[in-house]
Amino acid sequence: MLCPDERIPAVKRREAKKEAAAAAKDLVELSAETAKEDLELAKEQAALARKLMLKYNVRLGWRFKRFYCHGCKQLIVPGVNARVRVAKGMVLTTCGSCGRVNRKSLAQA
Repeated sequence: MLCPDERIPAVKRREAKKEAAAAAKDLVELSAETAKEDLELAKEQAALARKLMLKYNVRLGWRFKRFYCHGCKQLIVPGVNARVRVAKGMVLTTCGSCGRVNRKSLAQA
């Protein structure tokens, strides 16, 4: 038991944000790999990563954003539960769950 004089140092917000960003990045990568075998587990992992990103205000780049549908906020993995097409200089990703088409310009990608 701790004496009142001994205090546990609090984790700095900046350090917690860095740790959350690393954990979210790892979870998104893991969920993309897991999606081929077990889609439900991959969706849970992606939801946990998104929850971390929202809690700690972490923004990930396009490489990781493309794994989330902008409509239903669920995990989308090209070839598993999403369709990807290239048309007129755009990358069109159609979500298999809600049917929303996410567009990204090839000049930006």
